[in-house]
Amino acid sequence: MSLGAKMAVAVMRCIKKTGLIKGPSADLDAALKKARDYNRKHPFKEPTDRKADYQTIQVGQYPCLIIKPENGTRKAILFLHGGGDHDAWKMEVSFARRYGKRAGMDVYYPLYPPFTEASPAQTAEFIFNVYREMVKQYGADKVAVVGGSYGGFLAMQLLTRINRNNAEAAQARVEMPKLLIMNSPFAYPKTEEEWKRAADLERDDAMITPGAFRWMLALTMKLSPDTPDWLLYPADMDFRNAPEAYAFYTVEACSAVADAIQHSYVQAGAGEKMHMHMETGMMHCYASAPVFRESKRDFGKQIALLRQI
Repeated sequence: MSLGAKMAVAVMRCIKKTGLIKGPSADLDAALKKARDYNRKHPFKEPTDRKADYQTIQVGQYPCLIIKPENGTRKAILFLHGGGDHDAWKMEVSFARRYGKRAGMDVYYPLYPPFTEASPAQTAEFIFNVYREMVKQYGADKVAVVGGSYGGFLAMQLLTRINRNNAEAAQARVEMPKLLIMNSPFAYPKTEEEWKRAADLERDDAMITPGAFRWMLALTMKLSPDTPDWLLYPADMDFRNAPEAYAFYTVEACSAVADAIQHSYVQAGAGEKMHMHMETGMMHCYASAPVFRESKRDFGKQIALLRQI
């Protein structure tokens, strides 16, 4: 483990230990108000820097930011940022821009609503519609999906949503993306064994606080009690015809569902397409920010995969 990685993880553990990273509130109504207050204070604004060409389009009810190199390209990344209960769009715009620049690809950055503002079904539908527009523009074989944390969760939902669309005779068929890359993909545990593993890992996680998973699920179901299982649990997702997928975890709370994701790929007949990398000693989503040796190495692997499209 590199010195840079040790220092980064040590800082995160110190922040968590001192309580600067707040754990989930037992009062769901208070937590909901806090999240919605945050969302109102951080509305989307198109970036004004000149580091890329920016354009905002409207896809149904919500906006989608398009980030392009100076002349644009003929292939694109659907970049799904993390978040969940808070509208955390701003902090990952630079990540998305970096992926696009290094890979030589346009980037679509959906400003999806957090689950405190819209149901998981509404968010999944928005992501699907953005992807469908991308396929019309570039062709499915020129589109990759990159998602970190909750964004990885949305990416897995997208694969299922595509299969559900294609199962309906009245709907025009939508092809799968060429590639899926996920950094510490989140999903909810389903079995008691998974929940126990998540609880054990939450205690040791450098960033995620104990009880976070159960709290997020409780708040989701309070707001959207009719949410179907395929929008919650990897075991109920449909990965038939799934693309080559690469998941980068460390030993962290989110990895409690890694086996369930792998198993669902196997059940769908796509087991050989899921490539799971587990790096010990890192922090959540370490591979998405190339700042120390291990993160530079695995971010470089992701860029190499994207360049092959």
